[in-house]
Formats: sequence, structure tokens, C-alpha cells
Amino acid sequence: MSSRTVQQVQLSGSGYRKNPEALDPARSLWEREDREEVKRLVALYPTLCKRATEGKVTYGPQTGRPKCKVQNATDVHEKYDALMTDLEKVDDASLSLEQLKIVRDWKMVRNRVRPIWLQVNDNDDDNVQEVTAEAFKVCEEGDWEEALRIIDADLYGVGPATASMILCLRYPSIPPYSEEALRVAGIFPIKYTLFAVATFVKIMSQKAEAIGCTPRDLEKAIWAATYESSFGVDRNDAPAPKSKKRRM
Repeated sequence: MSSRTVQQVQLSGSGYRKNPEALDPARSLWEREDREEVKRLVALYPTLCKRATEGKVTYGPQTGRPKCKVQNATDVHEKYDALMTDLEKVDDASLSLEQLKIVRDWKMVRNRVRPIWLQVNDNDDDNVQEVTAEAFKVCEEGDWEEALRIIDADLYGVGPATASMILCLRYPSIPPYSEEALRVAGIFPIKYTLFAVATFVKIMSQKAEAIGCTPRDLEKAIWAATYESSFGVDRNDAPAPKSKKRRM
């Protein structure tokens, strides 16, 4: 497969204005509140991620002038999932700078790229560990909004949306702030503020409770429903869902 920019891979930004029906399956999922369909889509999610990132994906600002390249973008999803598994197992969690870059790269695969994200590289490793350890501890105590604020305030190149993706690694109750889920949940215009992220988490939590799933799984199901028809994935391609212990 030839090289392509992430803007060509995903529908985010103007892609939804050009293809408004792309979100119809996800909107239908939201309205039906079908728990079994959510489970099916969550199981399909890893396969879709691989299909969506096959080959070389070039990352760069929206001007089209790339800043870096990843030969196998599929690794980004696998590393993010592995990091999620690791963080759910430990008592005192934190991220290193290299792990923060994994979160950044995962976001770059799934969203329109913004130059500010490259500022993540300017963070000091000790500070990243200190800030994320504090945020995870505060979230563990139940104040996830303060945890978002801590990450947003103290890390370069990390805003409230990326902060939600960091907390999501450890807490299924925090969904990543993704454009597909935002649009399906009816949050528009999209804003990248702490208040907007907090509002999104609350709306997703209410819907997930009605369905009987976690907010994190609901976001995965929305993403999978949006892209299932785009990447030629057969319903039988997905592995059977695994039962896991859930935090929070």
C-alpha cells in the first residue's frame, strides 16, 4: 500500500462534512442502546485498527508538510493497547516520556494531525512521570476532573483531549475524547477545553450506563461502527470478546 497522510485514512474534520452518512451506523448504535452490538463492535475494534493503519502513514501538520513517518502504523494501536493492559495491573501508575509518545502517536493515527502534538517531545521524562503519577492518584481518589486539569496544565503538547486518552489507559470510566464519539453524542461545535471534555465524559457515562458497558468500550464501539464498512472487515473476522476485570 502506498504512503498516505493520516487525513486520508480517517474521516475527521472536513471528512464528515463531505461524507455525512459515515456516522449513521454509529448514531443508530447510540439510539438503539444494543449491548450485544456494542460487544460485537468492541471485539471487532482491534481488527479494524489494523486495517485502518496498514502500510506507511505519514504524520504532519494539516499543511501537508510531514514532520515524521511511521513505517508500520499498526504498531501504534498495539503499543497503546499493551500500555493499557500494563497500567491496569499496577498499583502506583505513571507514564514515562516514551509512553507519553505512544499516546500521542495513537491520537495522531485516529485524528487530524496538529503541529502542537510534536511538542510532546520537549517534555522532561522525570516531569512526565511525576505529573502522570499525581493525575492517576487523584483519579483513583475519584476526582477525574482534577486529574484532567493536572495533565493539561503541566505537560507540553498535551491538552484536555489527550489528557482523557491518558486517563483512559487506566480507567474504563474515562472515554477518549474522539471526534466520532463527540459527533454521535451531539456535542457540536467541537471544542478542546476542560469543560468540553468533562461534559463529554458525563454524557458518555450516562449512555454507557443505559447500555450496560463502560464508557471506554462505548467509544470503541462508536469508532468501529463508523469505519466497519470502510475497511472491508467481515463480521466473522473479529475475535470473541474477552471478559476482564474493570477498574472504577
